[in-house]
Amino acid sequence: MAAPEGSSGLEAYVKGTKAWFADDEEGWMRGVLQSKTITGDNVQMLFKLEKRNKEVKFESTITKLAANKFNDLPPLDNPPLLQGIDDLANLSYLHEPAVLQNVRERYAQEQIYTYSGIVLIAMNPFQRMTSLYSPDIMREYSGKRRGELEPHLFAIAEEAYRKMLTENKNQSIIVSGESGAGKTQSAKYIMRYFATVDDLEKNTRNGSGAGAGGTVSEIEEAVLSTNPIMESFGNSKTTRNDNSSRFGKYIEILFQKADGGARICGAKMRTYLLERSRLIMQPATERNYHIFYQMCAAVPAAERKELGLGSWDSFHYLNQGGSGTIPGVDDAAEFAITQKALSTIGTSVSTQWDIFKLCAGLLHIGNIKVTAVRDEAQIADDDPALQTATRLLGVDRAEFRKWIVKKQIITRSEKIVTSVNLYQATVGKDSVAKFLYSMLFDWLVKLINLNLARDEALANSFIGVLDIYGFEHFKKNSFEQFCINYANEKLQQEFNRHVFKLEQDEYVAEKIEWSFIDFADNQPCIDLIEGKLGILSLLDEESRLPSGADKSLITKLYQNFAVPTQKFFEKPRFGQNAFTIKHYANDVTYDIDGFIEKNKDTVSDEQLEVLGKSDFAFLKEVITIEPEPVVETLSRAPTRSGPGAGGALKKPTLGSIFKSSLVKLMDTIRSTEAHYIRCIKPNQAKAAFQFEPQMVLSQLRACGVLETIRISCAGYPSRWSFQEFADRYYLLVKSKQWVADPKLLTQTVVKETISNTDKYQLGLSKVFFRAGQLAVLEKLRTERLRFCVVLIQKNMRKFIYQKRYKAVREAAVNTQTLVRAAIARKRYTEKRETIAAIRIQSQVRRHVAEKEFTRLRDAARLVQNAYRKDVSQKNLISLRQNRAAVKIQARWRCFSARRQYRQSVARVCLIQSAVRRKVAVKEYSSLKAESRSIGKLQEINYRLEGKVVELSQGIAAKELENKALLDRVAQLESQAASWKEKFTSESTKNKTTTVQVTEASAEMKKELQTLQETKETLLRDHERMVSLIKRKDDDIAAQEVEILKLKEENKKLKEDLLNAPKQEDVGVVNSLKKEVSSLRDQLSKVVTTKWQKTSQHEQQLNGYGFNQPASPPTNTASTPSKRYSFEPLALGRTGRSKEEPWSPENTPVGASEPISVESERKLGLLEEKALEDEIIESLITNLRIPLPSTQTVATKKEIFFPAHLIGTIMMQMIQSDLAFRMQNLLGNAMKAIQSLTMKFEDDYVSAFWLSNCYELLCVVRTAQEKEAREQSRRRMANGRRGSDDASEAERALEKVRSDLDYLLVEIYHGWIKELKKRLNNMIVPAVIENQSLPGYICKQSGGLWGKWGKSASTSQFTIEQLLNFLSKLSKTMRCYYMEDSMTRQILTELLRVIGVSAFNHLLMRKNFCTWKRGVQIQYNVSRLEEWCTSHGIAEATLHLQQLLQAAKLLTLNKTSPQDIETIFDVCFLLNPTQIKKLLSLYYAADFDSPLSPELLKIVASRAMLNEKSDVLLLDLDQGPDFSKPNPRTVDQVEKFVPAWMNLPNISAAVQTA
Repeated sequence: MAAPEGSSGLEAYVKGTKAWFADDEEGWMRGVLQSKTITGDNVQMLFKLEKRNKEVKFESTITKLAANKFNDLPPLDNPPLLQGIDDLANLSYLHEPAVLQNVRERYAQEQIYTYSGIVLIAMNPFQRMTSLYSPDIMREYSGKRRGELEPHLFAIAEEAYRKMLTENKNQSIIVSGESGAGKTQSAKYIMRYFATVDDLEKNTRNGSGAGAGGTVSEIEEAVLSTNPIMESFGNSKTTRNDNSSRFGKYIEILFQKADGGARICGAKMRTYLLERSRLIMQPATERNYHIFYQMCAAVPAAERKELGLGSWDSFHYLNQGGSGTIPGVDDAAEFAITQKALSTIGTSVSTQWDIFKLCAGLLHIGNIKVTAVRDEAQIADDDPALQTATRLLGVDRAEFRKWIVKKQIITRSEKIVTSVNLYQATVGKDSVAKFLYSMLFDWLVKLINLNLARDEALANSFIGVLDIYGFEHFKKNSFEQFCINYANEKLQQEFNRHVFKLEQDEYVAEKIEWSFIDFADNQPCIDLIEGKLGILSLLDEESRLPSGADKSLITKLYQNFAVPTQKFFEKPRFGQNAFTIKHYANDVTYDIDGFIEKNKDTVSDEQLEVLGKSDFAFLKEVITIEPEPVVETLSRAPTRSGPGAGGALKKPTLGSIFKSSLVKLMDTIRSTEAHYIRCIKPNQAKAAFQFEPQMVLSQLRACGVLETIRISCAGYPSRWSFQEFADRYYLLVKSKQWVADPKLLTQTVVKETISNTDKYQLGLSKVFFRAGQLAVLEKLRTERLRFCVVLIQKNMRKFIYQKRYKAVREAAVNTQTLVRAAIARKRYTEKRETIAAIRIQSQVRRHVAEKEFTRLRDAARLVQNAYRKDVSQKNLISLRQNRAAVKIQARWRCFSARRQYRQSVARVCLIQSAVRRKVAVKEYSSLKAESRSIGKLQEINYRLEGKVVELSQGIAAKELENKALLDRVAQLESQAASWKEKFTSESTKNKTTTVQVTEASAEMKKELQTLQETKETLLRDHERMVSLIKRKDDDIAAQEVEILKLKEENKKLKEDLLNAPKQEDVGVVNSLKKEVSSLRDQLSKVVTTKWQKTSQHEQQLNGYGFNQPASPPTNTASTPSKRYSFEPLALGRTGRSKEEPWSPENTPVGASEPISVESERKLGLLEEKALEDEIIESLITNLRIPLPSTQTVATKKEIFFPAHLIGTIMMQMIQSDLAFRMQNLLGNAMKAIQSLTMKFEDDYVSAFWLSNCYELLCVVRTAQEKEAREQSRRRMANGRRGSDDASEAERALEKVRSDLDYLLVEIYHGWIKELKKRLNNMIVPAVIENQSLPGYICKQSGGLWGKWGKSASTSQFTIEQLLNFLSKLSKTMRCYYMEDSMTRQILTELLRVIGVSAFNHLLMRKNFCTWKRGVQIQYNVSRLEEWCTSHGIAEATLHLQQLLQAAKLLTLNKTSPQDIETIFDVCFLLNPTQIKKLLSLYYAADFDSPLSPELLKIVASRAMLNEKSDVLLLDLDQGPDFSKPNPRTVDQVEKFVPAWMNLPNISAAVQTA
């Protein structure tokens, strides 16, 4: 125990001081000093125990105390500041009761993890705490340094993983503890963390809250699957643990480093000391290995019958413990998990059933009944268990039975077979079962290693997880406990050396003066066990002797080690069957019975031969597995003259195998950097959060925690950084001694307060103190604070009373003033009332006189009005009568005139009708006579034939004309070739003359430009001529088709005439008349259209300067027409490929329509590749985006011009029937935008293109609506009103719109992800750590303790910087006219991330949650709420409410159960689990008292009701989906091209629109 420090040991003991006293039940009991009496050399102190309410007297002498450096004094209690801290190494008084009390307090607060230097102490909670190991918790610990958050398994795993990456050194995590302490579960959580840490790191780098792990690879899943396999075959239920590992294992998790991280690429496993005896025997209330009970519960009926399985209580190997089930565990479900895990590591189903078949055979071996007849063992031939066992194992029944009840002794000359007794036969039978199960277990380990280490060559490093049994001390300890404690001795030795090295390394790094720290090395105890003539050596020697027995072994042990020089071995006072070894943790007495048998643990050669001849191939494979080679060479048996001599190399014993594997393990651990986790079982009843002090204390001693503390206490256990020490203890010196340099201030403080320089050391960055010195400083600080408080209170009372006196005096003066004022007001009121009465009287008299005058005046006016009304009515009646008479006369005259006119018109019409009827009758008679004449019809037919001949001659003339045009085209081509040659020669001449004559360069350039323009003009003329000739051919072809139709109709008409009857049929004549009339109309239309088109083409040719006289029609009748093949101008319009020649058959009907030259130029421009390149390169990739500015705000057309220009070109392509071309162009443009925006070079790039993509989406929607209206109009015009078939343009626009929707979502999510990544570094410093209120500054900003050298520095970001970031982002989106709904979604999502990240960090931050921090966080959150309100996104403040309520919780009172109810009412958005976590993290600042355990129990009881449904951390990834705004209709698509941009092709295309 550490001594209290001061000028002398007794100075720290003053009245009220708390100290610790040993207690049989509580371990240690706290007492308060009542009195201290020092009389001469005698010291007497009286303490009162807190819980027992009794007094304890301490008596001693100063001489005796000083001789032992005052270590005999009662251990002092730590100050309240240091109670319940998360690292035991930071306690000022480091001793056993302080450690026990600190662990007890944290466990009562449900804080199951505590650091003790480099060791993590893990208390088993005995209940599921899923929220403590969720993926969100993994994410919080990923990338954090140890000590930054609360102690946790994941902090140790993260430290090992990070050191593996940064230091390129393999790591080991050693998890130890007694059965039921939670070792296996801890190892499982560590492996789960390693399986997901790489994905966590990638998500952190990418700014995502993906769930932890995202996707787990196949090899990672296989590594995790080893846990259920090893638990089924190696774990069982014991009195201490329902899932106790009955073996030790070391798993090397292999990592492959890549991309700044590492991913699991395989694993290897080593096992140690499987408890074979559990297979054949279990104590009461315990079970055999889980796999047997799983098989009995879950094997299907068919396989159950084949394997002979029944209920668990029907097998001798399973029913000895009397407990076949575990509460809350479903063996059938666990069997399914085991099968799935076996499949995951690559075990086939048939192999799995072979494994189960072998296990079933072992159960039946246990049911074989061995009986005794005259001291000889016998087994019945018809024993059903024997039959079933041999059938399942595939061995000969007779041979198997024989070598259970018989044994063979080999001499030099013969082999002697003798019978064995009942005990020997039972042991032999059980040895076979143990041997087979052990080999099966080793085979499973080898199988796991083969499947998991396939990619071992890819591994760069590994992290080993050692799950090994802790120190064991039972009432009866045997060979298993001996091996287990031997392993723990080795591990403890390595642990002590590691701790010692870390202490010395830190002293050297800080360059402080220190002396060698002595620590208890347990090497003599290890030599006693594993030395050349140690216990293991003697055990192996005795095991090899044929007559070796436990009694002879114990005799040898007494002879060799029960000597005075051996301090670690002890012979019991009574009995000759045990020995005691003084281990580092405790003295353990081992019972010698069974040592030899368990060390041999072998099967006779005859039984091995029987098993080797098995028909069961799987059994042969299992028993032929090669054992691992033993490190040391086994000694040969001594040469003797008796039987068995020969000096052959013997089989390795179990002890030698275990020793060799332990040597390998220690070599592996020494080659890695070790991390330690000590698991503690808090109570024997496995009850949730119950603490048994004596049990915990014994485990703390056994796991080496107290030894670590003893090593630390030998040096300087307390160490603080200069900044932290100065921030807390600066007030111990006068203010004039305060300096800015924390090191100088620290030096001043320690010199002023500590007189003994041996009590502290100043290093390079820290100050080191002896044990207990920190408590003295804390006491001085408390006294100084109390003095300052009293001084402040005195002055405040003076100020209050002075203020109260001044207030009374001022009140008296004010009273007098008020009385005088009341008297004056009363006099003034009387005078005022007198004057008012006089005024009222005068006003009443005036009112009466005025009322009488008004009555008389109104009466006179009434009489006058009645007279005037009567006169006016008479005049009105007279006027109405005169007007009515005039109207009647006018209407009568009008009626008379109209009647006469109608009679005249009727007479004239009658005369005209008669004349016209007479003329019509004459004409009808003539037509009737004419229609009866056949000659007339023949005359009409002759006229039609003449017209056809005339048309044929016209066609021949046109063919001649076409030939002439083609000749002209050939001339133009030759002329173009000559111009080209001239251009080439001129170009060559230009290059030559440029070198010779520099003065004529300008003229030559001008001439060259003229030639180029001439060439371009000729090429355009050539293209136009080719197009015109093609259209001429189209017209001619169409006319030929129509002429052929006319000829056929004419021929048919002639045939009808020839075949017509001679009589004059009126019906035939009428039909012929109709046909003639229709033919006449068609002929006139064809002729008219033909000559109109011909004249148009001639005018076009004349316009181009190609006037040629037309040949006479009479000379072109016999001239054959030529066909030419031309490539079409636009494939999308002609529908022909470039290789297909032109012909009338494949020419569409619409091709004959005239197309203007301007349209052809526009079409060619839209199809040019240069236009697409200019859009992608100049308008998108290399666009100079206008920067956002509040001084010169850009207009909408200056922001949206890329979207509008692209939209304009898109509409032109739709109008020109280039839908496919438009779709490709828009697709390439969107790819360019996506590649540009996904670089995330700056926010304005993403904002600009997000706005333009939405604007382009609106333009596309407008184009869709326009195209839909156009298609509807066309359908109505063509009579297809009900058709719903979409046109090619509509389909292309729909595809473009869907692609734009996807692009919009991609830009949004990518930008949000990038913003979150940048915001992630600002949230915690700005919202949580930033301290804007000067009156509530909390100096311990980064954690109070300086064990790891982290100083309290100022926040990297402030709340103002965070608000500026958001304001800049909002301004950028506003300057680019982003859609309001998108702006609100982006800002709201960022505010949600701020609220969730800050809240989660606050829940995980240790030594941080004080009431001052709560005030600061409330202020920061209020600033964020004000910003949201001012920017019109008040709904975003909802995401900050949980953080705000967490901050309020820190500021509320927490002293009574009523305060707890208030907290739950105020913080209604927080669930009980979160409230419990915040209260457990609450740290008492200045003038604040820590939370009492009773209040924490109240909160914990409420949290347990909903613990399964409550979540601790908020989900950062569970954000709302992006809601795309509905595209609006664009009223006008702007054709604005900025002046600073050079876009010739786009400008030309836009101008033609």
